[in-house]
Amino acid sequence: MSVWDTGAAVTLALAVAALLAARSRMWGLAACTAAWGATFLAVLTVPGPYDSWAGEAVLPVLAGYVAVFLTAWAVGRRLTVRRDGVESRRPTLSWPSQRRLLTYLFVLLGIAAATSALRFQGVVPPLLADNPDAARQVLREQSNIVIGLLSEAWTLGMAVSLLRALSRNWRTSLIYYALAGVFAVGAALGASKNSVLVGIAPALIAALSMYRPRRRATKAFPKTPVILLIGLAVLGTAVFLGGQRTMAGTGSFENEFRSQYGGNAVASSVGSLDLSLSSSTETFGRLWSQREHLDPRYGAYSLTFLGSRVEPLVGEADLYAVTSQLSQPYHMNTATFVAIPLLDFGAAGAVLFLAALGLVVGAAERRLEFTTAPAGQLGRGFIVYFAMFGLYELYPFIYPTWLSLVPGLYVLHRLGRSAT
Repeated sequence: MSVWDTGAAVTLALAVAALLAARSRMWGLAACTAAWGATFLAVLTVPGPYDSWAGEAVLPVLAGYVAVFLTAWAVGRRLTVRRDGVESRRPTLSWPSQRRLLTYLFVLLGIAAATSALRFQGVVPPLLADNPDAARQVLREQSNIVIGLLSEAWTLGMAVSLLRALSRNWRTSLIYYALAGVFAVGAALGASKNSVLVGIAPALIAALSMYRPRRRATKAFPKTPVILLIGLAVLGTAVFLGGQRTMAGTGSFENEFRSQYGGNAVASSVGSLDLSLSSSTETFGRLWSQREHLDPRYGAYSLTFLGSRVEPLVGEADLYAVTSQLSQPYHMNTATFVAIPLLDFGAAGAVLFLAALGLVVGAAERRLEFTTAPAGQLGRGFIVYFAMFGLYELYPFIYPTWLSLVPGLYVLHRLGRSAT
């Protein structure tokens, strides 16, 4: 069987697994499985300037690792039973009072605005800069972990505002839609579509899990299709802006990108989507081909999110230095889903790592699935989103975002409990 036939077979297997997961009402698992299927399909069918033999050749290997993770996710769900025994198809969210919630959101807005004032001091925000990549590099060099964590107030405020807006009718939710828009603009100042998606996607995931009482047919408002349309619109906008940003860049990859797609906005957006879906697979393929020459680091890469503070204990481990070398001449700097455990623990150790990770994700997602607390549903949304985003980057192991999201969600949870 040829490499292409093997890749097509594992892609079809992922599509079938996604359907089976959806049939069992494991929606998060189904979405993540479908995302991996889309990734493999993009590698097989959409040509791009980053493609090489390594991307297609590694699909069967990567499919095996992905299958370990997804199977462990399903097992983790099966082994987890809620302590209170309350399980309904869609919970009714119990929000804090409007006064408490608005106070919470405006405090987040104040923290986010003050942090941005410090972060962009003397620097044009990348969103408004002529060269966003150059502006982001300047910010990266002068920023620190405290500023980075406090900046996640934009993300958290966006997620809470949007979920609250989607849980009520349009008229009573105008202020929350407005706040969600303000938070989204603030998150976008760094010119990263991921910073916006990480706030919007978890809210949409949580909104789809909510119970909405049935009304009379004349007044019924089909929110589920609307939420799905919002999600597709956000994804489409992100893809389009990603293509435009690449077209405006000045690096070697951007030049190659322009030479292939010209000034065609649609073609460049399709190329940008293919890039997002296939670049991590391509980088992993190149890494896998030389795995025998890599010495295991036994956890150094898995602790990347802790920054330089752990280097005295585990040594220096620059994941992006490794992946940028692998992605030459384009320097994609993409940290792949299996790259971290492979670099840390070798081929066999990565299997155990992904199995443990899948069990944790499945158990946590199942435990939060039927909670009536908005903070819990948003937490589940973040877990599902980070698992899906793992096809591009193993996000929580690279960025310390969750170190600020967790206490922020806990405060929201306590506000809800105090109001009851």
